[in-house]
Amino acid sequence: MKRIVNKKLLLVISLITVFFILSSDFFKSKSLDALYPIQKGISLAHDVWSYIHHFFYDRNFTYRKIKNLEEENQKLKAEILKYKNQISEIEKTYPILDFVKKYQIQNYEIAKVIGISSDNWSDFFFIDKGRKDGIKIGDLVLKDGFLIGVVKNVGDFSSEVLTVSDENFKITVRTRKTQEISFFQGLEKNKGILKYVRPEQDIRIGDIVETTVINSQAVEGVPIGIIRKISPKEGEFFREVEVETFYYPYNLDIVLVVKR
Repeated sequence: MKRIVNKKLLLVISLITVFFILSSDFFKSKSLDALYPIQKGISLAHDVWSYIHHFFYDRNFTYRKIKNLEEENQKLKAEILKYKNQISEIEKTYPILDFVKKYQIQNYEIAKVIGISSDNWSDFFFIDKGRKDGIKIGDLVLKDGFLIGVVKNVGDFSSEVLTVSDENFKITVRTRKTQEISFFQGLEKNKGILKYVRPEQDIRIGDIVETTVINSQAVEGVPIGIIRKISPKEGEFFREVEVETFYYPYNLDIVLVVKR
């Protein structure tokens, strides 16, 4: 019995001793020192993981943000280009409208060239206006105040224009200075000829060849070309007159169609 009491007393004393040791500042200090490496390791591991997570998250976020900005930038560039083209086309119509006002043209259509001929046998181009716009075969086509062709074929939404340089293009004309009536026919690129010019007619080099009201479908006084060469041939009834046309195939964009 005495032995049991001693054991209990010893246990109580041991517990009290342990309690005081655990409660002492010394033990707390040493405990902190013992736990420091573990806590430091856990903290470091957490920082490393947080850095890795934010690195990849921020990288993906930044990449997506840059990608979105690049897409927005491309859209803005496309919009700017679209508006620039629209402004450019509007600016190109100003001279046409001035010409319309000057010649008092009532029935007309402004068209855009959408294709040109690719062969050497004929000279023509296509415009984006057709039957639905009131375009008809025989309508005259002008560019920068010059006659450059006549509508040859008409579809619902587009038309084919035969140029003044094509040998199938023919029209009655006059010379601007001397008012001599003649007959113009296309010859080749940028060239035409005056046919049936009699020797007594006052035809001069440098004179402008233009449309005349003799053609019911033509606006009077629209330039076609300029006389560059006159070659009288002895023994022949007519003189050979070469005309340089004002039609240039590499400068086609917006044209004026004068409706009949």
